[in-house]
Amino acid sequence: MKHCWIMICFVALAFNGVLAQENKAVPPPPKPADEGPSLEVTMKFIQDKLNDIGPVNYMAYSHDNATGNDRTDQWKYEANKVVADAGGCRIDYHWKTEFRGAVAGEGDGWFSLKAVRDVVVMPIEQDMKWNYTASGHPGLSSKVDPPVFVLKERGQDKKFNNYFDFFDEDMANRVAKAMVHAVESCGGGSKPEPF
Repeated sequence: MKHCWIMICFVALAFNGVLAQENKAVPPPPKPADEGPSLEVTMKFIQDKLNDIGPVNYMAYSHDNATGNDRTDQWKYEANKVVADAGGCRIDYHWKTEFRGAVAGEGDGWFSLKAVRDVVVMPIEQDMKWNYTASGHPGLSSKVDPPVFVLKERGQDKKFNNYFDFFDEDMANRVAKAMVHAVESCGGGSKPEPF
């Protein structure tokens, strides 16, 4: 009988443990991550900030390690008439480049945020070095005054990049962050493949 009573107590305790577990409050699901502002607000920010930049004038002091030659070049770049269309997930703009006081190129550019692979910000010297190396002149390097930062939109096809020059590195990074948010909202984004 003593064993029976112990067995009944054990079963009752086990049953109460099961009930206690079943009645235990389930913790609420984690809060969703902050998804940031809407695409419309993000695109308006991008449009306004890119249109606010104005002309970016700078001097490039270049040295060719292969020949020992030095040269100084005056550059001016401006992107304006920027239209960031949230409905079409597209950014349109007009650009103009001047080299040594003469127009070196001018035209209209655009890109689809759905086709963006990534968005990067770098000192313009780094971008120049990459371009020199890609064009077969790895010994060429430049120093720029005043400092300039380039925001580059790099597309999936790798053939053409859109870029915007900034004097203000912090603003370049803020616009880049907004652009990444817009790219993700539009279904574009980085692919794990080296550039």
